[in-house]
Order: sequence, then structure tokens, then C-alpha cells
Amino acid sequence: MSLVLKMKLKKRNKTLESYVGTTMKSCSSFLLSFLALSMLVFDISSARAEYIEPGKVVVETSDYKPAKRDFDRGTYHYEISWQGLPVAKAQIVVGEATQGNRLMMNVKASAKTGDFIDVFYRLRFSSESLFEAESFRPVRFESYQKENSREKLREVTFGPDGSIKADYVKNGEQRPPISFKSENATFDPISAAFLARSLPLNTGDSHSFDVFNGKHRYLISFEVKGLEVLTLEGKEYRAYKVIPLVQKLTDSEGEKRLKKAAIWISADDSREVLKLESKVLVGKVNAKLVRFEPEAPKDPVVQVEMAKAAF
Repeated sequence: MSLVLKMKLKKRNKTLESYVGTTMKSCSSFLLSFLALSMLVFDISSARAEYIEPGKVVVETSDYKPAKRDFDRGTYHYEISWQGLPVAKAQIVVGEATQGNRLMMNVKASAKTGDFIDVFYRLRFSSESLFEAESFRPVRFESYQKENSREKLREVTFGPDGSIKADYVKNGEQRPPISFKSENATFDPISAAFLARSLPLNTGDSHSFDVFNGKHRYLISFEVKGLEVLTLEGKEYRAYKVIPLVQKLTDSEGEKRLKKAAIWISADDSREVLKLESKVLVGKVNAKLVRFEPEAPKDPVVQVEMAKAAF
């Protein structure tokens, strides 16, 4: 092979790597935020934007009470594609826990890019939320993200008096903690998503939530557009089409990355998130539910032993 041809191939491969990497980076907001069903709560701030401290944000939302609390326990598996090409997989595990004498919802979410995409852009993400099963008020939120060689770890605690504290580690370096007291009902991305799913859905309804992800606060609204028939994996569903709207409250430029997005939520009592779709820098990204695995029945003997051990 001639030197000229080798140089041309090298240049073409670099161009392909740059194109796929740039495109996947533009998809990453969708991949991460889809897990929480709160679009784009993943910070890629503009270098020109001025950071506004979360405690200085003034926002007021309705004091929502969950209308549905019995969400199915188990694991939801999703396939994420860009322009029809599978690029990542994600899952959401819905469980429960106890803290003292309080029953909690414990929800874990994770996503990772596929082997082919890993060559150009490697993403690993996980998050976990512990929130009260009665009110859906958050107690603790954690998230871990590795984007190629860059790592971020966030831990957020929510106090019953509205106090919020966030610890942040970036690339192994501890960053200054964030502490503030919110006078408004503030949620983490996952607890906000479950509260939104629990509320009545009627065409024309709009619900807004104050969301903190460990660095930024957002006002995230969901507008119900109407009922549609959706076919997934050969099965038809009646589903509500919901349009998410995002306003970043903690930087001076607000949120400019959301092009156009939609979420389809099943109209039955399960309120399953069936599909998400968003325009990105190049083309569209879709996430669809491929299967749900119910939680295995708990052994009553084990449950009794665990209860004894708690005393």
C-alpha cells in the first residue's frame, strides 16, 4: 500500500471517528437523562454561561401528591438507537427498601454504549434514588458517569427541612460541596420522574417540577398532548404522548440543547415508559422498551429472618 493511500485512509478514519464521536456526544444528554425521564438533566454548560448558585434560585411549583404508588417492581430493559442504528442499552430497576420504620422506593438506572460505539465514544452511567414511598420526597441520590476517560461522581442528600447537600468528585478530585436550603419542593431526577408518572394524565395537562441533579437546578415541565396507538415489539399500546420542556435555572444562558423531544407513557395502570424520541445535533435518537422482568417473589422465611435481625 502506498504512503499516499495510507495517509488518505488514516485521514478518513480520523474523520469517521470525529463524526461518530461528536454525534454520540450530542446523544449523551438523551442517553443519560432518558433514564430519569427528565430530559437533559446532564450538565454540558456553555463556557460563556455564568453559574448561578442553586440556593439563589427562586422557583415555585405545585405541591403534588402521588396519585399512584404501586409501581411494578422489576427491571425495565431499553434499547437506544440513533438513526435506526443500535448505540446503547439501558435499564431501570424498581425496588423498595426501608429506612428506620419508613418504606422507601429504591430505583436504580444504568446505561452503556455498545461495543462498536465504544471504539469512538465510550459511556458508562449509573444512578440511584432513594425516596419515600408515601410522598415520593427524595432522601438520597447518587450518580456515576464515565465518559471516555472522564469520570464524575455525585452524592446528594435531601433533608426533611428542605436542606440539600451535594458532594462532587471529578476525575478523582474532590470539588467544593454544594449546600443550600430550598423553600420549594425539590426532587432528584428519578423521584421527579416517578411523581410525574403517578399524576393523572389528561390531554392538555401540564405539570412542572423543581429538579436538582447535584450541580444544576431545572424547572422541568411535562405537557400531555393526547392519546396515540403505539406498536412495540409486535404489541399495540394506547399511550399518552408527553412533551418535556426544560429550563435550566442555574446558569445565565439557560437550556439550549433541547431540540425537540417526546415521551410515550402507557395509558393503563402500569404507566410504563414505552418510548422516548429526541432530535440531537445530527438526526434522531430513540429509546424503546424491549422487555420488563418482574421482581422474583420474596421468600417469606427470609423476610421473617430479616425482620428479626432488624430488632
